[in-house]
Amino acid sequence: MKLQNKLQNFLYSEALSDGVKTSFCILIPPMVCSYFGLLYLGVSMSLGVILVHIPDIPGTFRERRNTLFITCLLIFFITAVTKSLNMLPIMMGIALCLVCFLMSMLAVFGQRASSVGQAAMMAMVLNMNTFRDLGFNPIEYALIITSGALWYTTVSLLISKFRPYRMAQQMLSECMLQVADYVRIKASFYDVDSDLDEKINLLLQKQVDVNDKQNLVRELIYADKKLVKDTTSIGRSIVFIFSDMNDLFEIVSSSHYDMVKMRKDYHDQKIMKIIYKALNRIANELDYIAYCINANKLPKERINLDKELEKLSNEIDELQKAGHNIYVFSRIYVNLKNVVSKVKYIYRFTRSTEFNENKKNPLDHYEQFRPNQDFRLRKLLDNITLKSTHMRHALRLTVVVLIGYLITFTLPTSTHTYWLIMTIIVIMKPGFSVTKKRNFQRIEGTILGGIIGVLIIILIDNELILYILMIVLMLLNYTFIRHKYVIGTMFLTSYLMLSFSLISGLNSILIIQERLMDTFIGGFLAFLSSYVILPNWESANLHQNIRSNLIANYNFLYYIYARLLKNEVNETDYKLARKEVFIRMAEITSTFQRMISEPKGKQVIVKDLNQFTILNHMFTSYATGIKSILKQNHGYELTEDQIKIIRKTLAQILQTIRLFEPYNNQLKYSQIEINIPLVEEMKTDQESQAVNDLIENMYDISNDYHRITKRILAAK
Repeated sequence: MKLQNKLQNFLYSEALSDGVKTSFCILIPPMVCSYFGLLYLGVSMSLGVILVHIPDIPGTFRERRNTLFITCLLIFFITAVTKSLNMLPIMMGIALCLVCFLMSMLAVFGQRASSVGQAAMMAMVLNMNTFRDLGFNPIEYALIITSGALWYTTVSLLISKFRPYRMAQQMLSECMLQVADYVRIKASFYDVDSDLDEKINLLLQKQVDVNDKQNLVRELIYADKKLVKDTTSIGRSIVFIFSDMNDLFEIVSSSHYDMVKMRKDYHDQKIMKIIYKALNRIANELDYIAYCINANKLPKERINLDKELEKLSNEIDELQKAGHNIYVFSRIYVNLKNVVSKVKYIYRFTRSTEFNENKKNPLDHYEQFRPNQDFRLRKLLDNITLKSTHMRHALRLTVVVLIGYLITFTLPTSTHTYWLIMTIIVIMKPGFSVTKKRNFQRIEGTILGGIIGVLIIILIDNELILYILMIVLMLLNYTFIRHKYVIGTMFLTSYLMLSFSLISGLNSILIIQERLMDTFIGGFLAFLSSYVILPNWESANLHQNIRSNLIANYNFLYYIYARLLKNEVNETDYKLARKEVFIRMAEITSTFQRMISEPKGKQVIVKDLNQFTILNHMFTSYATGIKSILKQNHGYELTEDQIKIIRKTLAQILQTIRLFEPYNNQLKYSQIEINIPLVEEMKTDQESQAVNDLIENMYDISNDYHRITKRILAAK
């Protein structure tokens, strides 16, 4: 994507909107209060804004409303308790341990609940001092902090009320940008000079990003009754575009060919460059549509994609005249034609006010796509065991926070010793690799931000310019902190240095020294503890992840199998199976990526997992590839031999699933009962040969699944 397009997308992005909203809510209380000579009162209210902003992540209006109000209540209660215990260090330590453990356990209810817990912990840590008390009693001070939190809550919810589609548009745009990047990586496969192994790894990583965005958009769309029942063009277009974008992603991901052989046989042929350019232009069009959705503009078709298809068709004819086997390129042409068709549908839905398409309405049965959220107490109680990842993390965090709290008593007198505990809470994550990554990011961002802050203070004397720069740095911090943690931390450190220097008149060099010291100590404690205190290695949950992945593959192949045999299969059931298989595939890929960041001694099965991940991608591509071929040839019927191989593949996957103990059947169809229209005569055309190849490849992969899974289960 060109720099200009990236800048335009950034200006309309959810990240910048969030940064502007949060910065506005932080600045208003001090500005208003300073007019009445109560600056520190306004600063305290801004602290409430900072805290309640933490759990305000994208989601439906109802979820965000409930989350924000619950967070406000926790902020009030925890602030009042903390201020009451400020002069009682032993009681403070006990309360700190209880709050950290209980709030960390909220993670069992999902990311949103986890962010509520983090906001509650930060509320306690940021109030473990007396320098902001301003003569108020604990209840009065808690009301001041909570009023700031309620101020932010009101603004955030009002924006959502007045612009109900805005967040969905922004998330849909971001999802489309990720799909465009995926298409662009696919295009690089046809660049004979690129490193194919590197591109495969990039493709697997990008698939994880696409899946994350799809899940977020799916939650926004299907969990919001107002949106799915909306009859306006904008509301319905969001749903239809998302549905077609998912279909487009399936088509692109299903096109799996022997690129090594293709590169070797056609490296000097023009057709490889034509496919490369066509895919890149499709990706560019998706980038452009994403920008228009984000900017709420009507897109105009800039590139005639039909001409790209015509170029490919002409080159295929030339190859055929030259005596080449053109079947693979014919399949690529059909896939690209389907992709272009989806792009045209998306263009139509961005401009049309009518949705009388012959295709199935994606709003039908939307309830089945809604995420299931279980907030029962039983779920929390079931995790009170050392086998639970959440329980182990909560205990580890509690122990390390207590150690950090005790260390603060040995440090030189400072009003910011809470930075050490705050660093621990922010850095520590359930997994070793994520904690390690966040640790390095925070240290890097703190050092870079410290350098920038010192240079600004040394080089600029004008207070007005410094205030303007402080506001800009604040805006950039809250824009990037959720999405680019290194950059967000860098701007946060610079912003804090300027704010403390201007408001408190503190020495900026001493501030950065103290912040660096607290960051290094907190980071070291977090990193060390993730290795020695009830560590959570990726291998601990790997067996369950692999099993879930195999079950998803089994069900997905079953649905494709049933559809191919013209059995009645609900379209919604198929799409649910497709969603599940992509989620599980991304989950396995993420597990592998995190595992390679762990110590070498914990990577015993990393090679097997890498092979499983690649085979997983190929299996899904082959399965959807068969469906794509037969969809284009409606008169085609599977032969008896092909049916036998598919059934053998399903049986082999089922046998692999049964390797896991205890075996609890979660398959929708463990007994295959399908009406089979037998076609006994062998077919010799290229279409049939391609189907044979894909089916046989899937069977080979099912055998590889069994072999690799046995090795993984046998590893210690």
